[in-house]
Amino acid sequence: MGISKMINTTKEIIDNYFASNEFNIATSAIMNLKTKILKWIADGTPGAIIYGRPRIGKTRAILYIASVLKAKYGRELPIYVLNATEHVSKDKFFYSELLKVVGHPEFDKGTVCVLKERLLNSLFTSACNTKYRKIILFIDEAYNFSEKDFKWLMDIYNNLNLKNIHLYVFLIGSEELIARKQALIMAKQHQIVGRFMVEECHFHGIQNQKEMSICLYNYDNPLEISDERIILTREFFPEAYADGYRLSSQVNIIMEEYLKTMNEIGIPPASEIPMMYFTNMIRHCLNDFGIYGKKLYSPTPEAWYDSIKESGYVAAERLYFNVPIG
Repeated sequence: MGISKMINTTKEIIDNYFASNEFNIATSAIMNLKTKILKWIADGTPGAIIYGRPRIGKTRAILYIASVLKAKYGRELPIYVLNATEHVSKDKFFYSELLKVVGHPEFDKGTVCVLKERLLNSLFTSACNTKYRKIILFIDEAYNFSEKDFKWLMDIYNNLNLKNIHLYVFLIGSEELIARKQALIMAKQHQIVGRFMVEECHFHGIQNQKEMSICLYNYDNPLEISDERIILTREFFPEAYADGYRLSSQVNIIMEEYLKTMNEIGIPPASEIPMMYFTNMIRHCLNDFGIYGKKLYSPTPEAWYDSIKESGYVAAERLYFNVPIG
């Protein structure tokens, strides 16, 4: 294989990794959420709300924490993740979607009663012979659940509880989840709130320089990519890396460029930075200014500024803070 082809292949592998669910940079928010979820499970808390603004990394955080739980407990703790982005509030759809999540081949065959019984049997079977007799269910974009959905979920919870199987439900979504909780309280649906919504965790993006430094430090560490241990800093800026350069050493410069950008947009300087756009910024800087792009020795302040602009951050923040263009 020629050198050029090898370079393109390596770059393609890294690009694919960046876009995959395997790519996850551990942040202080993720570590804090992991600690809380482990405590909730240990304490027997049946459910909680995990909320935050869009694009801050909630979905990736849940996938990461689910993988941590699977590594820790193995088959002793069944873990399922339901994405409710296109959820329809109908009983047959509700049971069918959950049957898909648990991996049942006949997720859409039969009446509502048949689907419900099939789901209960599948969940019971997955946990009945385990050490803990617990099931973890993460529901992403859970603000799409209606009052009816929560009542069907509560029915599943109660049926499993009668068989000494304990269902833990973690609801993930935007700030709309808090509004959903308040609406259920106003409707006096305390049994739903009491089971699934008592505990809350406000998930956030990068809030300060220390948190940014933690993220950058993780970029400097080896990543397992296609059975290879790749250090991104060394891969994209090899000469600078050999001289001791690390992305984490650039935290002051990067934060300064973000603050400059925030000022230009007209948003508060203490605004959290959504992880989606932060990782996009890093990826753009590596690709465009590293050895596969403009071949800089190391990123300059101008390169970081350009990468922030190209990450989608500016347009997203203008929309979120309702800042007009121009």
